[in-house]
Amino acid sequence: MVLPFLQISLLLAQLTGSGGSILNLMRPQVEARMTRECEKAMGTVEPNFTAFRSLCSEIARPASVCVVQEIERNGTILQVAAEALGGKPGPESMKVAAVCISRLLETARSSWDQQFPAR
Repeated sequence: MVLPFLQISLLLAQLTGSGGSILNLMRPQVEARMTRECEKAMGTVEPNFTAFRSLCSEIARPASVCVVQEIERNGTILQVAAEALGGKPGPESMKVAAVCISRLLETARSSWDQQFPAR
């Protein structure tokens, strides 16, 4: 188990040190996966709510950008990668998710307030 982790660590170190971040290279795949998971979570929706499906791809782009930025900012790529290889989100992945959810909700607040003003 240690050898594959060490090999992954060395590969990540080489790729991130070469001027281009592996996370930026992987971001489109992360975005596509987020879109698929969102659509799967939506399941079968009522015909009147099919417009919500298009929201999945609209949300996935800024969410995937946030995930990449947050992992790079915190330098937690190895921890997040190890958690991903383990198949379950761990503490570092959950921290990244919480920050990005908070950031996306804050960004959407002005639009939300315009569409649904408080009375």
